Amino acid sequence: MRRFSFDIICKFSFEMDPECLIPSFLESKLTDSFDLASKLSVQRAMSPLPLIWKLKQLLNIGSEKKLKEAIGVMDNVVMG
Repeated sequence: MRRFSFDIICKFSFEMDPECLIPSFLESKLTDSFDLASKLSVQRAMSPLPLIWKLKQLLNIGSEKKLKEAIGVMDNVVMG
């Protein structure tokens, strides 16, 4: 189900086909980065104090640094 969702999101959002539904598909940097960014975004949304993640973002540390890196990988793959 995860592969299907990722495939559909890429087709509609980025107009590219990552071919996740092909049986021989291996995990890629794009899928790993997408999963990590999704997970960290959910954690951010569930944070009881937005000030904490905003401070981490400002200092570029912890989960906010990982989120920024994951988004960077996705940008490079999609735009590159």
